[in-house]
Amino acid sequence: MPSQPESSEEATPLTSQSPCIDHCAIDASQTCLGCFRTLDEIARWSLMTDEERRETNRRCRQRRGQT
Repeated sequence: MPSQPESSEEATPLTSQSPCIDHCAIDASQTCLGCFRTLDEIARWSLMTDEERRETNRRCRQRRGQT
């Protein structure tokens, strides 16, 4: 039986590129409403390994889906 196609967002591979879209607005939970990174993730971004950045982008994708 064929599986359902993934949404284009789920099918997009996670990269280590910054998810910043230059639309910064921090909510009460200390999360940017533009890129969905936490303030801690934003502050640590330049120190993260590529794998940590991909994991952060995975969490951002999850947070975006919860809004």
